[in-house]
Amino acid sequence: MVKVIFRGRELEFPGSVDEMTPQQYRELLTSVLMLQASEFPPLEVRRALFALLAGVSAPLRILKDEVLAEIDARLSSLDGFFRMTPSGEVLKWQPVCNLMPECEGYKGPGDLLDGVSFGEFVECLTLLEEIPADDHHGAFVVYSRIARILYHIPDDNEVPELLLLHAPAMFGAVWSAIMSGPIEFNGKKIDFRIIFKSSGPGKPDDKTGWSGVTFEVAAAGLFGKVAEVEQTPFWDVLLYLYKCKFEYLNESRKNGSSK
Repeated sequence: MVKVIFRGRELEFPGSVDEMTPQQYRELLTSVLMLQASEFPPLEVRRALFALLAGVSAPLRILKDEVLAEIDARLSSLDGFFRMTPSGEVLKWQPVCNLMPECEGYKGPGDLLDGVSFGEFVECLTLLEEIPADDHHGAFVVYSRIARILYHIPDDNEVPELLLLHAPAMFGAVWSAIMSGPIEFNGKKIDFRIIFKSSGPGKPDDKTGWSGVTFEVAAAGLFGKVAEVEQTPFWDVLLYLYKCKFEYLNESRKNGSSK
């Protein structure tokens, strides 16, 4: 959390989206929808976010100059919400915590996608990797499908607008966290990235992707057949894959040092 003095009061701001309250997060998503509909310069985006967190209900355009100047002097407190891209500063609002566990009666997974099955995880990841470039309709279809999977929304029901933003953003954030560094798991930091790093003599790519991984896990028999592997919590399967890769790397090091 970040402490900010504004209008003579000490306020405590979240330092990033994952520290927001569910209500703040919903309001942020609503703002994101508005920002997507209009071209707002980075300064206005920062001002709008500061006003949201500070509880300023009046539109920015009618604020007195001294109030706006005080807001501008404290905008650096929001650095944790933004990242730089080649095209400029953008709002970083993808949470790894589920700040919207329920929406319009649909219940989603826990933090870090706790409760998502391996089959659901693989389907969402496959969808995320296949989003067509510069195809807004195609992206909309993918986002809708991910929201349906994570929140178990029937195909004949409309996906709530906020979930179209939240569900794929949260899934992408968790996957990015997995691929970015160690994650705390049962009180210990585990680097799941080793699962995806090549090691030892290379072998031809059979092009089966995650389906091939599912078949290999099923062949090991720990979680059952393919259908049962797909129903297993995805973190359990990743932990199994991590353990297998860790033991393989450790054995390879031992064999290498003994030669």
